Amino acid sequence: MAMKNHKGFTLIEVLMAIFLITVGIGGSFALINRIMDFSSVSSDRLQAAYLAQEGIENVRNTRDSNWLAGNEWNLNLPSGTETGLLGKFNRITTITTPEPDKIVVSVEVNWQERGRDHRVVAQTELYNWR
Repeated sequence: MAMKNHKGFTLIEVLMAIFLITVGIGGSFALINRIMDFSSVSSDRLQAAYLAQEGIENVRNTRDSNWLAGNEWNLNLPSGTETGLLGKFNRITTITTPEPDKIVVSVEVNWQERGRDHRVVAQTELYNWR
């Protein structure tokens, strides 16, 4: 029987295996990096949503405290825009009065992460229902 000459095939197979393993490991690292980025942004987005809700609750609490004290329902409510920094977050609360017995509260929370701007907005209407 004649033997075939297979010199060099082993070297090519080893190089291909190394290439495929390198590509696989590189892809895995890229995937892990994206998951960690997503996790960080999700955590910050949740915190921003809580801060926006807190801003609305602050205005609602002021309205309810005014009622309990026997004052006008919109006493001490800031008109226009109020801005405050909360760590890396910037909260902007805007109150408008489209009708005498109605206010619209809009809270926008902004932050920057890895050079990208993010924001969460919450809005509600509060009434003088008493």
